[in-house]
Amino acid sequence: MHNEKKTILLVAMPFDGVTIPSIQLAVLETYCSQRGISIETRHLYLKAAEFYGLQNYHGLIYPPNDSYTAQMVFSRYVFPEHWEKNQDRFREYFQQHSPQNTSLPPFTFEEYVQRTDTLYQWILDHVDWRSFDIIGFTLNYGQLLPSLAVAKKIKELAPEKTIVFGGSRTVGDLGINVLRAFDYIDCIVSGDGEDALFLLASSPDSYKTIPGLIYRNNNKVHWNKSDAIVDLNTLPVPAYDQFYQELAASSNDIQQYYQYYGRLPVEISRGCWWNQCTFCNLNIQHPCYREKHYSHIIQEIRTLSERYRMMDFQLIGNTLPKTDYKTLFEKLKNLGRDFSFFVEARAGQLNSEDYTCMKEAGFTMIQTGIESFSQNYLRKMNKGVRVIDNIAALKFCKENEIKNNYNLLVRYPNEEPVDFEETKKIVQQLKAYLDAPQLCELRVMQGSHIQRHPRQFNIEQLHYSPIDEIMYPSEFLEKGFMFVYHFTQTNKTSDHPWESLVEDWKKEQEKCNHEDSSPHTTNDHRIFYFVDGGNFIKIYDKRDPQNIKIFVLNELERSVLLSCIDIISGKELQRKFLDVPEFELTAILQSFEQNGLVFAEDEQYLCLPLRCRAKNTQDKKEECLVNISP
Repeated sequence: MHNEKKTILLVAMPFDGVTIPSIQLAVLETYCSQRGISIETRHLYLKAAEFYGLQNYHGLIYPPNDSYTAQMVFSRYVFPEHWEKNQDRFREYFQQHSPQNTSLPPFTFEEYVQRTDTLYQWILDHVDWRSFDIIGFTLNYGQLLPSLAVAKKIKELAPEKTIVFGGSRTVGDLGINVLRAFDYIDCIVSGDGEDALFLLASSPDSYKTIPGLIYRNNNKVHWNKSDAIVDLNTLPVPAYDQFYQELAASSNDIQQYYQYYGRLPVEISRGCWWNQCTFCNLNIQHPCYREKHYSHIIQEIRTLSERYRMMDFQLIGNTLPKTDYKTLFEKLKNLGRDFSFFVEARAGQLNSEDYTCMKEAGFTMIQTGIESFSQNYLRKMNKGVRVIDNIAALKFCKENEIKNNYNLLVRYPNEEPVDFEETKKIVQQLKAYLDAPQLCELRVMQGSHIQRHPRQFNIEQLHYSPIDEIMYPSEFLEKGFMFVYHFTQTNKTSDHPWESLVEDWKKEQEKCNHEDSSPHTTNDHRIFYFVDGGNFIKIYDKRDPQNIKIFVLNELERSVLLSCIDIISGKELQRKFLDVPEFELTAILQSFEQNGLVFAEDEQYLCLPLRCRAKNTQDKKEECLVNISP
């Protein structure tokens, strides 16, 4: 019938991780079902992990690999002739970029292909595609080829089905070009998908009125550009029943892994209020920033925890709420439950007390957008933060035992020696006692400022990435739906030993931790910290195990150091210590800086040793006592 509502099946294909359910599926399913649409979801990445084997699946999608490369074998079903001609290239790339875990049986290319075949056939045979009118695929980083492969086959078997794509991988111009390239896709949702999907099912003949929809009409592609956005506070609490049903049908390895490491996602915002980093393309899907009110976040966490007996959550958003994060921390803390949260954060946003409250609220792990310890490099990235902000974030996390999984982003096309040298100098002060980063090499992403303005970054020409040149026939590479680019520099720059820098950092931490366990040092396993004596302070500095020091600060020095717990300017310090002659305050700060007790940047100061209230009783006969009092 003309006005009959259509039924929907939403699918998340490989290669998502198995520890977090697809929030896209859960949000869209709940939104549509509450409006009378018959809708089901399938989390098929769980089945993929089962077919490949959990350890092999992790090896495919996690560093040094990623989900973008993991999708390569699905080219076999999308471009069969291309696959037959280029199997050796696929095999060679896989072998070069897939280091084997020596503790496990080898995962060969042939086995990779065979298990992909088995998975592909299982998906076609065991998912009831024919029971639904609309088949929707949500696409992120590494899900395009798997989704294309299944969509193509569905269209061959049942051409009357409406195939819909959506997600960050098909937003805006990317979506237009994907639709032009693959005629078995009927339409694409660009941006917020809630209303568009609902209208597709309830008014399927009115494509022109559906906001954000990209579709064909008379062989021409049209995009209903729209400024309409969903109010996150009006969305229902998402349901993850289907995920848990599929999890229960998965292998014991996957179920057990999820029980140990799984988290439920809770959306707290869309977009980014900063939205100016030159490398970032995360906001091409949501250029308008909005956040969910803390009361709705609290309600959602409580509801999901009680419904699914879950205590571990991942807050989904590019950063913490801009304004109400303190209230959110307090409300979570006051719930009095043993929650564990992971969230992405921005350096410079929180002070030391905020991190303490954050820990008390249950945040055990965060990812701060550190990216660099070079002031020059941070300007290239347009991060809007300083080196001192990044150090403060890591220090406050360490003090509160919050694990910070952050990246060092390197090899910009306009990287300079000063970028490496500045970072190397800072790392010497930090590497013994603050956590080391993961190294992340720049990839030019579609929609990023670098991709849109390459010449500003010493890029003469952008190229298709080597993996894309293998996965796609040349005629498809030219259709403009690539997500990642390589580049040729206008002026060749030096390559810097970033890998050695990070590896040495990790080794230094291991070394210091080993030295710290010896009977000649304290037993508290801290490297660089201070204890407060009320009118004096003792600072223990074991960053150099061969030259361990104790600094004893007098009452004035104590007050100055404590004033630098959070970042403070020299002018603020002068106003705070009006009774202290300027030359004396300057001498104290210079002494602190020379001994590595504070970090200074543009007349801003930060205390470097960690605050510690633990008592130290070990014999320190071999430690060098240094008093820096004037």
